[in-house]
Amino acid sequence: MGLHENTMSQEIPHFTLLENDQVRISRLEEKHRAKYFPTHRHKYYELVIITSCVEGNFSHDIDFITYPLQAGRIYFIAPGQAHAWNIKVYNKEYKGFLVTFNEDFILNGNKTLERKLLKLFDPLDTTPYIEFDPSHFYETFPTMSLLETEYLRKISNYALLRSLLETLLHYMSTLKLGKHETLDFNCKRLVDVRKLIEKYYKNERQVDFYARKMDLSSKRLNEISRELSGQTITQLIHRRLLLEAKREIISQTKTLHSISDKLGFENPSYFSRFFKKHEGISPSEFLKRVFK
Repeated sequence: MGLHENTMSQEIPHFTLLENDQVRISRLEEKHRAKYFPTHRHKYYELVIITSCVEGNFSHDIDFITYPLQAGRIYFIAPGQAHAWNIKVYNKEYKGFLVTFNEDFILNGNKTLERKLLKLFDPLDTTPYIEFDPSHFYETFPTMSLLETEYLRKISNYALLRSLLETLLHYMSTLKLGKHETLDFNCKRLVDVRKLIEKYYKNERQVDFYARKMDLSSKRLNEISRELSGQTITQLIHRRLLLEAKREIISQTKTLHSISDKLGFENPSYFSRFFKKHEGISPSEFLKRVFK
């Protein structure tokens, strides 16, 4: 399964929500009843809510990192992230909900909620989940029951679904970010610079570029980034490049040269060195490991 001259033969399915199905609420025990989901990608946001789970080796992967399934966790999966359930046979060992929704449906011009989404569904977050007491799930997220009930109506009210979902996300945001951090100006700055990185990371890799965009010094921008994320701006850029490289390697029928060119590297050799330095293995070895 080489990556030098031949194109790759594996391709990850990319799931979408239908135009008339902008939000979906599912019980895991129903959704997983007779299915096995290999590595796939979404064009929508997804909440994976685990309300109960028996002891055992149950896990799933988000962007090639394995996370154990554990009662009392909510995982945030953003559009474009690679996701896989490491469960080949499901006998209701875990239960919970899948909440999926399109960005246009939930935002509807709401800039405040847009910043919350960027913090909750951050592909560069090293902890893409929050934890809650599973014995008090509905007390912690009281709108979940109303949301499911409205969704299951023969004809759902989409305005009401949007309002209930937005409220649910606010509860989750408070739990993840804390009551004070949601209002912190530097938190907003970090969200803004990550939006800039998302827009320019393929071509702009110097901290000065992002600092000028933010009207800050490079030193101050790095201080804010380290304080809130534990990483420098350069590390965030490199993590985003590595993440996109992984997605390209396993989801597109492209040569190493075309992937290198798309991500803004001078040549395939430079790209391979970058990948191995940060991942510890070559692109070809990574591809073999994913599809072993």
